[in-house]
Amino acid sequence: MPYRLALELDTPDALRACAREQLEDAVRELREGRADDPVKAVHEARKDLKKARALLRLARPGMPRKRYRSENHALRDAGRLMSGARDADVLAATAGDLGERYPGQLPEAMFEALHARLGAEAAAAHRHEVDDAVEEATGALEAAVARIEDWPIDRCDGRTLVAGAVRAYTRGRAALAAAKDEPSVERLHDLRKRVKDLWYHDRLLEEAWPRVLAAQAKEAHQLSDLLGDDHDLAVLAERLRRGLASDDGKVVDDDAVLELIARRRADLQEDAMRLARRLYSERPEAFAGRLGAYVRLGSAEASRVAEPV
Repeated sequence: MPYRLALELDTPDALRACAREQLEDAVRELREGRADDPVKAVHEARKDLKKARALLRLARPGMPRKRYRSENHALRDAGRLMSGARDADVLAATAGDLGERYPGQLPEAMFEALHARLGAEAAAAHRHEVDDAVEEATGALEAAVARIEDWPIDRCDGRTLVAGAVRAYTRGRAALAAAKDEPSVERLHDLRKRVKDLWYHDRLLEEAWPRVLAAQAKEAHQLSDLLGDDHDLAVLAERLRRGLASDDGKVVDDDAVLELIARRRADLQEDAMRLARRLYSERPEAFAGRLGAYVRLGSAEASRVAEPV
């Protein structure tokens, strides 16, 4: 099923159904998918977790603070148990993409050596990835699924969803202002997290006005990718500064690669900021009014369609 809330349902039922779908899919990936492709299974499970956490943020204004934090932290911690090997894979892929983007800028053998060394680190990370950690994550997710029915969200309604989306949007505007003031790795990464909330919330509420919210979700996805690529390059740069062990006799000119990384990051950040300014151009009050109208009208229309003839 698509990742969106069914507006014809009562809001608590829609939230529980969508959360259950995401977390059950994560468990299924880890229980069944790992046998065929463990890397893909963990990647898909982590995506499901991020979607479930974004849904929690949408419901947050209608949940007791202590319970929200408890559920959010449980999902966050489960994701962290599966992060090590995936992060190593991203570094190797980032190095390969850099070489493809700048052919002829540096000797091809240099990129091949860099990719090979990072690939070896990723393979080692997968070999040493503790199965017990993934099993622990799977158990935590199964427990989270069992708690969904008891989530204290019975008072949630359309206004709750709008309030949750506006809260996340407001945090996104603040993160954008901070990143424009000082585009540090940490601030850009924080902006990306807020952009992913906007992307996921647009998808969850898409039925309120599919044409508009789907278009906004597409642009937020694009911005998330730009910021994600920038972050991956920043992590690669830091990894190069720490030095790479080598026993293959091939030399990697770290300074030359770092120069290419800086060039690519500058381009990515320019594109990202241009798009971010548009996505966060509305004041929160205007965003709240617009989204609130969409949700009210969309819910009313969905309820009429769902009524038995």
